[in-house]
Amino acid sequence: MLGTKIFIFILLCYRVTAEVNDRYYPRYHLAPPYGWMNDPNGFSEYKNEYHLFYQFNPNSSYEPGIAHWGHAKSKDLFSWEHLPIAMYPDQWYDKGGVFSGSAIVEDGKLYLYYTGNVNKPEEYPDHEQHQILAISTNGINVTKQVINPIINGSEYQPDFRDPKVWKRGNMYYMVLGNSFQDSETNSTLGRALLYTSKDKVNWNFASILDESDGSLGYMWECPDFFELNGRFVLLFSPQGIQPSGYKYRNLYQTGYIVGNFDYQTNIFTPITEFVELDYGHDFYATQTILDKAKRRIVIAWMDMWNQNYIEAEDGFTGQMTIPRVLSLDKYNRLIQRPVNEIESIRRRQTRHQGSARAGAVIRLRDKAGEIHITTSATKDLDILIQSSNESSTVIISYNYKRGLVTLNRGGKDGVRRAKWRPSDKLHLKAYIDASSIELFFGNGELTFSSRFFPTGAIKVRIGDSSDVESLTIFDLQRTIDARYELESED
Repeated sequence: MLGTKIFIFILLCYRVTAEVNDRYYPRYHLAPPYGWMNDPNGFSEYKNEYHLFYQFNPNSSYEPGIAHWGHAKSKDLFSWEHLPIAMYPDQWYDKGGVFSGSAIVEDGKLYLYYTGNVNKPEEYPDHEQHQILAISTNGINVTKQVINPIINGSEYQPDFRDPKVWKRGNMYYMVLGNSFQDSETNSTLGRALLYTSKDKVNWNFASILDESDGSLGYMWECPDFFELNGRFVLLFSPQGIQPSGYKYRNLYQTGYIVGNFDYQTNIFTPITEFVELDYGHDFYATQTILDKAKRRIVIAWMDMWNQNYIEAEDGFTGQMTIPRVLSLDKYNRLIQRPVNEIESIRRRQTRHQGSARAGAVIRLRDKAGEIHITTSATKDLDILIQSSNESSTVIISYNYKRGLVTLNRGGKDGVRRAKWRPSDKLHLKAYIDASSIELFFGNGELTFSSRFFPTGAIKVRIGDSSDVESLTIFDLQRTIDARYELESED
């Protein structure tokens, strides 16, 4: 059976890779070798390499289909190697999809926890979800355990998914996303559940970490829970939040609540409101790890449901954000900064370094660049990222009087905004790839992540009334492509 799957996988790779058009395929962001990608899963550091699994449909780039787990690994978080499909939906408990989950490393093994989805057509509810354990002893081959499901969750059906597991002392913890019917309002609300275990297999319900009061949607997906600077962060992706001013403009959101947590009682006490983590069009389903360097690194799916981007025509859909280091400032805000490893993919010579006058144009090499801007915090700023024929343009603006940052990629629903004022100079780092842009303002307290699809080469243009005091542009090297080579296990 395994040999047959590998043979089919090789045929699919050779057939589909030949059809993948390179025009929008990222140069340094992880994307699938073909087919559909969504949520990051099983983000981990195993035998001195970073592993990232992801929701994957190998049969189509137009829809998520029945989820598999795709897989890639990297030594530096940028040079990703595509690996064989890690898990197929081939058991009774996951035949409707190998849904999202996480990983822990212990005793030389990679323990993978995920949600098995079972569809129940013409029934109500029409699906049920269980928590499943799989183990890899080499970081490539994965075996689902015979004891599954390890958590049936009959009292929390039907939406009971996305386990994130960690260890503290001699105890293991799992946070899960859930929706429930509120008896007082008769509304469906989202929440995060906490489970504990002494052996990684037998799990007991511990507490409800937090739940919606009606303003935070009907389902909390992809929850994560971790400590930073003595505080605890509940990071999750709620579905069903209504737009409010500049906030919550996407179909679904990702954000966080900061608070205190007592490991004796398993009670989380929030001290902040929910805050969006990113203000762009395409940022969802985050997952974090604490790596060996003690960095809390987050990565997200840089796409959004119901977008139907043009890349699907090219044989692939979806990509991940740049991995980012998280920290918590004195205002209990999450700060995001690209991992330092990104400096290793800069080309030797800078594309531009120095001041730049209004109207200046600098062209990028191979659609991949890193832009650093430092300029006056008391003047307006406009930066345009354009395709060579100017058919596609992203306008990045700062309005000094309004204290307002805008990203406008054009088209219907093309504008995203956030209130922000720099404390001193205006600092901006922008990362451009073949079909994406990521913006980091200030020290990383404000970010935007959005997709765009430029035709031909990309150029950076300074707005007609925006002199820039300091502009540095690096070309970035290509570190990933759609080609796949199956390595021998010998």
